Amino acid sequence: MTNKIKFGSTVIPYTIFKTKRRKTSQISVDKDNVVVRTLLTKSNGEIKQMIQNKAKWIFEKQDQFRKQKSGIVKPTFSKDTTVPYLGKNCILKINLEQKKNSVKFINSQFTINLVGKRSFKREVQKVYDEWLTTKATKYLETRTGKLGVKTGLKPSKITIKGLKGRWGSASRGTITLNSNLMKCPKDAIDYIIIHELCHLKIKDHSHRYWNLVRKHYPKYEEKVKELEILSRIIL
Repeated sequence: MTNKIKFGSTVIPYTIFKTKRRKTSQISVDKDNVVVRTLLTKSNGEIKQMIQNKAKWIFEKQDQFRKQKSGIVKPTFSKDTTVPYLGKNCILKINLEQKKNSVKFINSQFTINLVGKRSFKREVQKVYDEWLTTKATKYLETRTGKLGVKTGLKPSKITIKGLKGRWGSASRGTITLNSNLMKCPKDAIDYIIIHELCHLKIKDHSHRYWNLVRKHYPKYEEKVKELEILSRIIL
């Protein structure tokens, strides 16, 4: 259930999750979401008052996230937490005892359906990663093609993989991109693609190489710093 309160001129939307298993209420905040996990017996009026009392803290916390180079939260793959997609923290819902494992993504919310009676984090992550790889194949190949035309640096082949410890690579005309890039903001994805496209022409990281990168992505230094932070969260 999604609700809204006002803090000055700012409207703060929040989502409520009620469960009989909880003994206390908890408010979770990130750049994009405010989530209230509370008792089944807690009335909506009581919840609204609790959020209103915390409005200043919530506003300041979200403002801090927005000022950070990256507001992405490292996923835990637990119910009612968040998972990243294209630079946003999206609410994760989990349904058990379904006919098959599947993923639905609607209005920035993931719903993962599992066959089993229990929600194992490794299973949730596997289903999410498989969905992400499917999306990555189409998005990254299409985007690389467009940027290749724009820069005049066209790869002979594009490969999408779940790489460990790096965003991508370029060798012998082939560009390989990490499917986990789909967790990053679109402008960061564009930078990585351009970074690898430039390696098709210049293999090393010489001044000549970085001048070529700057030609096609003038503010690349900002993305380098941002991706250093993202790599610690995502890779």
